[in-house]
Amino acid sequence: MRSRPTLHSFATLSLALAAGACSAESEEGPATELEAVNADEIVYGVSRRMTREGVQEALLMADSMFLWRDSSHAQVIGLTLIVFDEQGRRRANITADQGRLSNVGNELTASGSAVLRIPTTGQEIRTGELHFAPEADRIWSDVPVEIYEGGCVFDGDRFQADMSFDAVRIWGESAGRCGEQ
Repeated sequence: MRSRPTLHSFATLSLALAAGACSAESEEGPATELEAVNADEIVYGVSRRMTREGVQEALLMADSMFLWRDSSHAQVIGLTLIVFDEQGRRRANITADQGRLSNVGNELTASGSAVLRIPTTGQEIRTGELHFAPEADRIWSDVPVEIYEGGCVFDGDRFQADMSFDAVRIWGESAGRCGEQ
């Protein structure tokens, strides 16, 4: 009597073939930048609540996250961060092409077309790199920024704000160009 293949043997064979395909590298190297990332774990469709003392400070959503066992940081691709106040109301949204998330203090550095939107003031801040540090009560950028507010665009060398956006400070601010959004 001949034995029939089981679902388990098909799964094992599929995993073996997939592992072989993933580990096979051509002489030209990896085909994409993501294949060059040597992460211990890759998570797709990320949704992570960021809390402090049981209170939600932010919600991170991302296309993918790369994690390493020996690192206190993770690389995040295609991110959206929703920042909340103590009552759970939305304070701000941050979007960016990628970011670096610290496992300590929920700090995030967003880079690549980073945009900060503040719904209560109607401001939008665009920059190449944006830092989010909730434990330090601070959001900032040390690279040039564009601030969109009330139909006008203002350029600055850098900016800093507290988490409530009561104290937004811009250095090297230029006169606004209005009607250019």
